[in-house]
Amino acid sequence: MRPDAPLWAAAGAAFVLAACASSGSSEPVVPVPPTIEFAGVESTLITPEGIQFVGKVVIKNQMRGPLDLAKVDYGASLGQSPLFDESFAELHRMRAGGRQTVTLPFQITMKDLGKLVEDVLIDEGVRVCFRGTVVPVGFPPLDFEATKVIPLPRLPRFGFGGARGNPLDGEFTVYVDVENTNGFPMDTGAVKTFLTLNGKRYDLLHTHSSETLQPGGRGKLTLTMHHTRGKGLGMIVNVVTNQSLDFTVGGSISFSTPHGIFQLPVEVGSKPAAPGR
Repeated sequence: MRPDAPLWAAAGAAFVLAACASSGSSEPVVPVPPTIEFAGVESTLITPEGIQFVGKVVIKNQMRGPLDLAKVDYGASLGQSPLFDESFAELHRMRAGGRQTVTLPFQITMKDLGKLVEDVLIDEGVRVCFRGTVVPVGFPPLDFEATKVIPLPRLPRFGFGGARGNPLDGEFTVYVDVENTNGFPMDTGAVKTFLTLNGKRYDLLHTHSSETLQPGGRGKLTLTMHHTRGKGLGMIVNVVTNQSLDFTVGGSISFSTPHGIFQLPVEVGSKPAAPGR
């Protein structure tokens, strides 16, 4: 809800008097409303739980005096469904001719995305509408709005791609197959994985820096375990005691994409998955 015009005029007059008094100048500050530049909304992080977004608004003070901002109201909708409405008030006083960038993060859950199968098929992606209002002190509010469509993200498929060497000999390499199920490329980023052997964990090292998976493409991650003599002896005891060399690879892998960072858990085993899985 917005105040009517007479109240804005009174507030503007009070603002001018306050600005003159604070600046100590006998020359009155001409009240000029600020302008805004909406820098857009971008997806930044994609996980199995949801997609994180960031919207940015640049506010420009057009006056030769300071400007105070009350708040920024903002919200988002997914297709035709409103998601949330919030306010951000951690704004600082703007100097004459100054600029202030306001960053507004929000998240859409995979559960919310799952409700929009029909809309996604029509748009061939996720349609996110981000809108808001900048509320300066002494001036009418300024509205902004943008719509962004991103492809519906699909989680890559992981599988056990084989192993080389023997953990008891000092070096052991595990291969993890990765299939890019998306219509855009993915670059391998941070890899933090471990091998679990009979209930005990051993760190794995990703031996290649970066690999690009084209849309629908497949790749292989090479994960190597180097261990000290003490760790090797511990693994020997582990294997001999349990009479088993069955293991799983767990951890997390991130991928850089044109639509944000994919950050995903991974767990594959040394035994083939059961049929239908």
